[in-house]
Amino acid sequence: AASMRAGTLCARQQRSLQRGRKVWKVAAAATDDEVDAQDAQLAESLAQRTLEALDFDFVIQKLRGNCYTKMAQEMCGNYANLMANTAEEARELYREVQELTLLEDDDVSLAEPLDIVGPIEEAKRGVVLEQPQLAQVARSIELMLKMRTGLVNASDRGVAIPHLLDISGEMDLPEEILDALLGSFDEAGELSDKKYPEIVLMRRRIQEIEREGLAKMREILSSGRYRKMMADDGYVQYGGTLTLAIKASEIGKVGGNIIDESRSGRMVYVEPPELAGNGAELKATQTELKFKIRRILGQMSLAITHAADPMMVCLKACARIDLARARLFLGEDMEGDIPEVGEEGVIIARRARNPCLLLRRGNRVVGYRLELGTWCQGLILSGPNAGGKTVVLKTLGLFALLARCGIPVPAGEGARVDFFSVVLAEVGDMQTIVEDLSTYSAHLVAARIILRQT
Repeated sequence: AASMRAGTLCARQQRSLQRGRKVWKVAAAATDDEVDAQDAQLAESLAQRTLEALDFDFVIQKLRGNCYTKMAQEMCGNYANLMANTAEEARELYREVQELTLLEDDDVSLAEPLDIVGPIEEAKRGVVLEQPQLAQVARSIELMLKMRTGLVNASDRGVAIPHLLDISGEMDLPEEILDALLGSFDEAGELSDKKYPEIVLMRRRIQEIEREGLAKMREILSSGRYRKMMADDGYVQYGGTLTLAIKASEIGKVGGNIIDESRSGRMVYVEPPELAGNGAELKATQTELKFKIRRILGQMSLAITHAADPMMVCLKACARIDLARARLFLGEDMEGDIPEVGEEGVIIARRARNPCLLLRRGNRVVGYRLELGTWCQGLILSGPNAGGKTVVLKTLGLFALLARCGIPVPAGEGARVDFFSVVLAEVGDMQTIVEDLSTYSAHLVAARIILRQT
């Protein structure tokens, strides 16, 4: 009897081990804590398997495709934040969707991703942002303020959108960032001539100096004073400096500034002495312009650093509205309606249609009546193979998940989908979540987990 205790091998097992066969030890009975830990692990696996079995990922992929902003797209990937935790939160999500149906297209206009989290983080680290990054941040701020203004104007017209107004109230940015970036760039992403006239004047002066230099160079070439010393006709421009190609043997007769020479050393590129003053003024003005622009970009970057936190709050508010609009669009794609959301575990659908089939096939999907939780607490489906039983089960599960996400459900008018804190499904081969068990045993374990979770 002692040889059969847990962790020991009997004589027969020892002989089998000597012959190279696999030997299984007799395991001791698992404790309650071990069973609870195993069930918790299996429950997590079953929850993930449920989302896959119900094709919930496919629905969320479509939801993400309806989002414009980068942050809203990222929200779709975080199911914990995407789904409501209470029935009231689910109703709140639906109220946002309902209010969006009252607005005109121009009230909430978004056509760009507002992908400026990266530049904001760089500015917080003390990095001076490049001009294209700052132009992108400025454009994003303009779009966020436009959204807020559109919602306020809609409310002033008498449109009842209290929940959307509460969200837009979070789009409040400090004056420092508004003064630094609004109106600072033109449509091409260049510094605005209107806001920075001194930049315009300096650029014009650079153009004038360049024109004067070209006129002097043409006069030099037409005079022929360096013709015999030149190794090539015409002039060459090196980094804004106008030069002549002079024979190396004649360099002493020309003077001027040597800029470069050919590989063979037989030809030297020289700035003629007549252009020395012009070239020096050009370089000095270009350097001054460069430092002035850098100083402006530095001031903008510093303003972003100071306003980093409120800018992130503003971005999240825009993403919430964008996500609400994506839920509305997805509901329209599925011909869905906003259901009543209760807390009694009731589902009533007079024309339930599977969301995934609708998104794949359009409106060519047959509807059916579903009722659960009123006079019946369970639903038994029977019928032949390929008769649609699994589709009905998946539809029920998807309705519960869509309600938690605030997505209109294709359940017909007057639908009700209550809040379910736990949605678990056992569809198909459950051996993928419970190893080393037969299919039947795995189903029993999954059923136990579902009963304990609910």
